[in-house]
Amino acid sequence: MMPYQSYQIYQIERTKTRAEVRRADEQVGHMAESVSRLWRHATRPVALHRGSQGRPVCPALLDVSR
Repeated sequence: MMPYQSYQIYQIERTKTRAEVRRADEQVGHMAESVSRLWRHATRPVALHRGSQGRPVCPALLDVSR
C-alpha cells in the first residue's frame, strides 16, 4: 500500500465536522448542477425537433428509412 492510500483511508474513516459535511454537500451540489447543465445543453438539439408529446414535429423526421 502506498503512503497516500493510507491517508485516503484515514480521511474516509474519520468523523467529519458539520462544516466539512456541509462543504462536501455544496461541492456535490455544484457538480450535479454542472452535469445537469451539460446534459441539457447536449439534449437540447433533440428537444427542439420534438413536439410536446415526444413525437417529431417535422413529418420528414418520422420516415427513418431515408
